[in-house]
Order: sequence, then structure tokens, then C-alpha cells
Amino acid sequence: MKAQPTRIVAIEGNRLTVAVDAPAACGGCRSKSACGTGDGSTHRIEVAADLARRLRTGDQVSIMVDDGTMMRAVAAAYLLPLGGLLAGIAAGSALVLPDIAVVLCGSSGLFSGHLGSRLLARHWRTQLQPQVCQGGGTA
Repeated sequence: MKAQPTRIVAIEGNRLTVAVDAPAACGGCRSKSACGTGDGSTHRIEVAADLARRLRTGDQVSIMVDDGTMMRAVAAAYLLPLGGLLAGIAAGSALVLPDIAVVLCGSSGLFSGHLGSRLLARHWRTQLQPQVCQGGGTA
């Protein structure tokens, strides 16, 4: 788990809105336009925190997401649809179906894998939320 330093910009109840600066490495990434973090801007996210009562706007906190959970989510997002696609194509080929039917089998497998990854993401929703791991002083 890697902690990302942030600063609090708003507090509502037990929800913190924190400003996350793009890491320095994002400036040289070739995928920066796709992920939206490499433009050098500050991004705001909401985080639930039990210690919100003790914090004030401008305080520095660190947030993090468990690496294992993040890797499982990435694997589910990419590997389940790919596995469904390949399984559908293999099933259609094993049944010696015409090419268009094999394509349809692959498409249905891809859709099934995508649906499975969405269900897993919904199941892991609370684990994928960033958590406040430490409080700091005023910036």
C-alpha cells in the first residue's frame, strides 16, 4: 500500500473532499491523456473518514487503497472479459459452428465476462474506496 499525500478542501459530516495532485511521473507518461491525471491539475475526490471531526480544511492527510484489492480489480476488469471472449470462441469452434456463429459465441462470452467484472466491482466497492490512513497538521 502506497500512501498518497493530499490536502482537505471541504468537510461535510464524515465525508472529506481532498485535492490530489498528479504525481511527478505522470508528466512523462504516454497514457496521460487517457487516464486524466497527467495534465498537471489537481483532482478532487471524496473519502469517508471517521476522524473527520478532528480535521479542518487545509489539513494534510494521506489516503491509500490496498494494493492487493487494486490488483484483483484490475485483473477482474481485464481478464474476465478476455477470458469470456476466448471461452466463447473456443466453445463455438469446438461445436464446429459457422464463422458468424463463432463470432456471436465470442461476443456473448465477452459480454458475460464484462457483466461478471461489473458484479465483482460492485461487490468490492467498499474495498476500492480510498481510506484516510493518517492525519497531519495544517498546511
